[in-house]
Amino acid sequence: MPPNPERRNQILDAAIDILCDDGVGGLTHRQVDSRAGVPAGTTSNYFRTRQALVEATAQRTVDLHWQRVEALQSAIGPLSREALKALMVRMLASDEQFRRWTLARFELFMESTRREELRPLVKELQAAAVKSATLIIEAAGFTPTPERMDVLSRLLNGFVFSNLTMPPEPGALDAADLVDRLLSAFLD
Repeated sequence: MPPNPERRNQILDAAIDILCDDGVGGLTHRQVDSRAGVPAGTTSNYFRTRQALVEATAQRTVDLHWQRVEALQSAIGPLSREALKALMVRMLASDEQFRRWTLARFELFMESTRREELRPLVKELQAAAVKSATLIIEAAGFTPTPERMDVLSRLLNGFVFSNLTMPPEPGALDAADLVDRLLSAFLD
């Protein structure tokens, strides 16, 4: 029987949830079966080794990120500078689903420092993040260079990573202040 694409995505989406909750260390075939609500052994039928499971989970994360870029591309219209700032602040504040996807992404970034086979996928995740940022900046009428957008994306990643791992102290730089400073530095 050929693999079922919906079941495969169900398994990989459960694996992404495990990345968020338990990290790469918690990503086992048994855990994925349980989280996905599938019979024991289903995940190993799709992904024979743990390495195959981790790599497929990383690829699914990349695919979902590119789907979000495509949705953003079709939904975004012209933006004023204030609308650009508001959108960026909203993205940095993030909802719970965005927070979970971001945790999974960062978990893969960290794992790629130990597993070279994940590095091409992490590069693709970064490319999708840069593309998202570029679409938003271009919608506000700016024409940024790819190098500048890569730097901006890395700075925003750092801010989000810090806020996810260490809640900001009272009086610390907030998202609105950061976006103001970055827009001034990168666009003015």
